[in-house]
Amino acid sequence: MKKHFTNLTRNAAPRKSNPLKASPLGILQEFFNYASPAEHAKAFDAFCRAALKEKYCWRRGSPGNALHYAGQLEMLIKAAYLLYKGRRSYHTKQKQHHMALYVDTLPFLKAFFRKASPAKWKKGLHIFTRAALSNQSAADYMKPVAVYVFTTQLQQLLGVAAAIVKNNE
Repeated sequence: MKKHFTNLTRNAAPRKSNPLKASPLGILQEFFNYASPAEHAKAFDAFCRAALKEKYCWRRGSPGNALHYAGQLEMLIKAAYLLYKGRRSYHTKQKQHHMALYVDTLPFLKAFFRKASPAKWKKGLHIFTRAALSNQSAADYMKPVAVYVFTTQLQQLLGVAAAIVKNNE
């Protein structure tokens, strides 16, 4: 349980001015306030394309934009993990529609974190980030199956997170 608290503290550190943003739902809301689900889908597609090319081809502004987007994806993974791990308190402390939403997303979150731990998702994200900003491909560092699982699962996580935020409003 202490590790769970530490992760929440790391998420809360840059959000001291607004403690509500430290909650997993607050992090997801902030993620989708930054850009719509459709914009995130396009950005993720561009991020993956840049990471899988054998040459530098990031075309969405400066390389700093790719680093920022990778940081946003990392926060998405952390928030999903906190929702997954906080399921017991979720049932007792939240409203009825939140509980129904949680029951709908639990199978996906369970499968997502059974495929890989948050650390492994983060490692894949770092491989993709490094590849998106260099002349190398992420496929040089990951097996083709791992590339496919990484891209499709994160794409699905974007959709599930968007549904969580939409149903939470």
